[in-house]
Amino acid sequence: MADLAQLAAIAADEHARRSSAARRKVAAGELPEHVANRELMPWHAIAVLCGAPGVLAQEVTDYRRTIVHYPGNGAPAVYGHLLPEQDARWELASALCAPGSWREALGKARDAALGKATTPERVARARNLCILARALDVPLTAASCARPVTPERKAA
Repeated sequence: MADLAQLAAIAADEHARRSSAARRKVAAGELPEHVANRELMPWHAIAVLCGAPGVLAQEVTDYRRTIVHYPGNGAPAVYGHLLPEQDARWELASALCAPGSWREALGKARDAALGKATTPERVARARNLCILARALDVPLTAASCARPVTPERKAA
């Protein structure tokens, strides 16, 4: 299992790559800004869940602060209660994008990266997406379990 720092670094890198690509497409007029923002939502949610540095950090802090917490079972209300950070991250990520949507986006990205893993850089990216998907319980697909296509297999 990957450690939290590794997951945060992988999520931050993937978030930065996708945000940069979206900005380029918007600047080139290939994609309207609202569509680019919608397509980035799953990656914002993934980055928030993994604790990627700088990604919606203030929003996570705001989600931790609740005005009143009602513990139930007749216990009195608790004022100034702070949610645990991971719970706040989950709440914010769920508000940004439904878990099924970000899991689907991550699964598709993992499968696409595995299919393109022909250079050392692409292999590293595919490996990182696999680590991220495994840590976030993204189910395996037939594409993610297939053997990679090598030039020798293509020729055969």
